Amino acid sequence: MEFNFINNVLRIVQLLWTLLITALIGNAIASYGGAAGSAKSAINFAMFVAVLSWIASLYGLISSFVTAIAFPIVLLALDALAVLFTFIAAVVLAAKLTAVNCADLSGRASDYIAFGSPNDTKQCRQLQASDVFLWFLFACFAATMFFAFKAFRGSGGSVRRGPNMSQIGV
Repeated sequence: MEFNFINNVLRIVQLLWTLLITALIGNAIASYGGAAGSAKSAINFAMFVAVLSWIASLYGLISSFVTAIAFPIVLLALDALAVLFTFIAAVVLAAKLTAVNCADLSGRASDYIAFGSPNDTKQCRQLQASDVFLWFLFACFAATMFFAFKAFRGSGGSVRRGPNMSQIGV
């Protein structure tokens, strides 16, 4: 029962991080003036990860209260995909941003990820914040994937199954 409480708290925290990421990445997408490039595709991928995170965390939270839709394999698959894609999005966004002081963007290439909006400094800070929140979201999904794996194993999802105690003769 204690694990269920921790899992629910983690799902609610996931929803909080996902809401923040969706708002920041959505604002970053809305700020661009139609420019294209690999930097913009990284931001679009981060929005895809936000949508996947909404689905995974809402399904996980709802399935803990409505047991009729709680399928351990679906929870495990959604959490595993969320862990994988959140990690990829966080690494790609960090690589595109580089370790930069957003107050001084001079010397950056013309296709830098923060360029293309009316306020490049604000855009840079929003992308940095969303990258940090992606790392927090990754940690939350890794933890809930552990609980989903335990539920999957507990429901008989293991490939290797031994005999039950009643089948062992003395």
